[in-house]
Amino acid sequence: MNITIVAFDLWGFNKKIVDHLIKQGHEVTFLDLNAINYIYKSKWQRAGNFLNKVFFGKNIKKDYRNKTLIKRISELPKQDYVLIVNPNQFRNDIRLLLRNKTTNFIAYNYDSLARIPLPENHNELFDKIFSFDIEDVQKNSYLTLLTNFIYLDKLPYLQIQNKAFMILSKSYEREVLLSRIANIFDKKGIYNYEFIVANPATKKVNKRIHLTEKHIKLDIVIDKMKNAEILIDLVRPNQTGLSFRIFEAMALQKKIITNNQTIKKYDFYNSNNILVINNQVDDIADEFLTKPYEEIPEKIYYKYTLENFINTLFPNLKKKNNA
Repeated sequence: MNITIVAFDLWGFNKKIVDHLIKQGHEVTFLDLNAINYIYKSKWQRAGNFLNKVFFGKNIKKDYRNKTLIKRISELPKQDYVLIVNPNQFRNDIRLLLRNKTTNFIAYNYDSLARIPLPENHNELFDKIFSFDIEDVQKNSYLTLLTNFIYLDKLPYLQIQNKAFMILSKSYEREVLLSRIANIFDKKGIYNYEFIVANPATKKVNKRIHLTEKHIKLDIVIDKMKNAEILIDLVRPNQTGLSFRIFEAMALQKKIITNNQTIKKYDFYNSNNILVINNQVDDIADEFLTKPYEEIPEKIYYKYTLENFINTLFPNLKKKNNA
């Protein structure tokens, strides 16, 4: 089948969907806005673009990306499915072009509606809308719940060096909370943890937290997660959806400390494996830190795999492939 996926794929998670579909034998077009790069012709053009953004709201790089995307969409034949991730990140003329390329136009909101709302014309645009945010789904009947997915192969327990690992990007509230967790570990004499903040909003955090301006690639992050016993998952304000960190932990069989209160609503929740904290946390129970991980039943585990995620998004793929 012909499938097009449109996304801004900063971390490469959507590419995992593409690769899986290609392995199944489908013709897949991946339109990744993050991969469309504009190269400045000179340092003067770069400076000029900066001034245009500040004073006139114009952006050469953004215009180039949109024009390139429109050209590629226009060249597409009719598609069996088109999936757009976080559709409000794209202009309406681009969404309308995609609508005309298929009879199955699907949206997936990998964010809360409070942070990235749907387009106003979403009811006319999309045949189905999925959301990873459980509270958004409960409040809006047009949304269907679909969590993120396990994209890693399940690994057995490995000998590890670090007690905990966390990486997050600029977010003042989360940085403050991560610093609280680091302070708790320090008080307990636990110093073998690795916490990283990329493009930090504040430098007033625990001195053991590594602050960086560099983007760290996903494969490096995965290696660091493998080397930790506990993964830290801190969600932004107003987010109730499960981040990829939860599903990485499931595959790598790691325990989790998270401030996402809604995780208790899911069938894989196990208080032995998952510690739910509030933003004012001042202690972490020694019992949680010392108990071994308990494996998730296979039937529950499968529900959150990439294979089941794809079967949910594209329910007719398997049937037509076997026909």
